[in-house]
Amino acid sequence: MGKGHRVLDGDTIYLLRETGQIVRVELYGIDAPERGQPFADAAARAVRRVVFRTDVRARAETDGPDGRSLFVVRVDDRVLNEHLLRRGLAWWDRRQAPHADRYRRLEQRARANERGLWAQPDPVPPWTWRGRDHR
Repeated sequence: MGKGHRVLDGDTIYLLRETGQIVRVELYGIDAPERGQPFADAAARAVRRVVFRTDVRARAETDGPDGRSLFVVRVDDRVLNEHLLRRGLAWWDRRQAPHADRYRRLEQRARANERGLWAQPDPVPPWTWRGRDHR
């Protein structure tokens, strides 16, 4: 679909298509830490390392609550969504992907091994963090 052009955060990237069009791609089934949250920078760096200036394939999986498409992103044989869960840099978003058993298992494994954000005693999910005042 394009080349990794820009990383907004741990679950949103921009792709540059061959036509010159820049497309926003939000990752399906995961929610990465928000800016200001622990591991937000680590998640964005991990995404940047995988996609920046690299050929990326994005497949629309479903539409999110705001009507935007949510994507499974592949770079070669790596699925970015799964990579972030495996490394403990994102939560499985049960609201977006309630039947994504693979995502559930990847998050459980990262939790059990205390990878990434799961090394914290009580990590705050991004959907809770967004509801708080962080000025």
